[in-house]
Amino acid sequence: GDSQEGVCINQITTRNGFRESASSAYLKPALKRPNLKVITHAHASRVLFENRKAVGIEFLQDGIKLSARASREVILSAGSINTPQILQLSGVGPGQLLQKFNIPLVIDSPAVGQNLQDHLCIDYMYRAKVPTLNKQLGSLWGQIWSGLQYMTKRQGPLSLSINQGGGFCKSTEQSEHPDMQLYFSPLSYLKATPGQRKLTAPDAFPGFLLSAQPCRPESRGSIHIQSPDPHEAPQIWANSLSSPADKAAMLLAAQWLRKLAGTPSLGSIIEHEILPGPQVKSIDQMMTDIYERASTVYHPVSTCRMGAHIDNAVVDSQLRAHGLQSLRVVDASVFPTLTSGNTNAPTLMVAEKAADMVLADHQD
Repeated sequence: GDSQEGVCINQITTRNGFRESASSAYLKPALKRPNLKVITHAHASRVLFENRKAVGIEFLQDGIKLSARASREVILSAGSINTPQILQLSGVGPGQLLQKFNIPLVIDSPAVGQNLQDHLCIDYMYRAKVPTLNKQLGSLWGQIWSGLQYMTKRQGPLSLSINQGGGFCKSTEQSEHPDMQLYFSPLSYLKATPGQRKLTAPDAFPGFLLSAQPCRPESRGSIHIQSPDPHEAPQIWANSLSSPADKAAMLLAAQWLRKLAGTPSLGSIIEHEILPGPQVKSIDQMMTDIYERASTVYHPVSTCRMGAHIDNAVVDSQLRAHGLQSLRVVDASVFPTLTSGNTNAPTLMVAEKAADMVLADHQD
């Protein structure tokens, strides 16, 4: 709408009770096309180059090293974590890093793996005076009923996301625009004890979660390979809360949750605060709790960001890799900066736009 400020029931990417992913929405309908071949259970290890031209992809399948050659161009869509990893393994990245692992340098591209941004969120948990989904999903009968609802009508709690409501607000009266995202989950799940209880098993009592995240964090992290082995996970350095402004914003987020919990509408159904608990009162105590419990909401972006020059960006406005030929990156890693809300829809928009640009370049 004209204004982002306000709350609502979340719009989610589901169809007929099923999660509608990029795979089910875009790939599955195209599987019968004669010009498409999908290779599964394969691990992309590097982009193949001849001089500075991308000519294919090397991948591992059943322990065997294979390759696929490209007659026009290679499109890398491995996401904000694996795309910079694959580029670095291919010789595209910070020269000093690649030299450390004796990876032949194709081009010194210092921004590969840099500028990692993500949303950091803090949850507050409450015991409720009224039934929540804990009751429905915590009993055998409730689980059976929810399962029947889903199987017969594709309805009920199993057809919805965990965060069923949310919105955006201004963290202060001086804020020019909404700068904080809110989440509401009508169930609660205390952190599990390993081997004793599943992480997402609902609590035995009625409870719910309120959560908040600052929309525009300033902190920047990085992703670097730790070896030339494509199966070894890269080092992910989120560097969250490294900015004083981000610390202040997270404190405002936590204070906002308590402000919401104190409103007549929510206060009337709250028995008491479970986490962090009423004993956490001072700013120092709230910040300590943030350091201990704040977590990602899985919105990593910008590790191969778009920009005008290779010194601080990896791809140009057409998503073509700087200094290279026949290579594009199409995923959330190209975001110039983090969007103020969820990244799923913006990533699909990037892919739609990229498809148009690729078709325009190869009309013959």
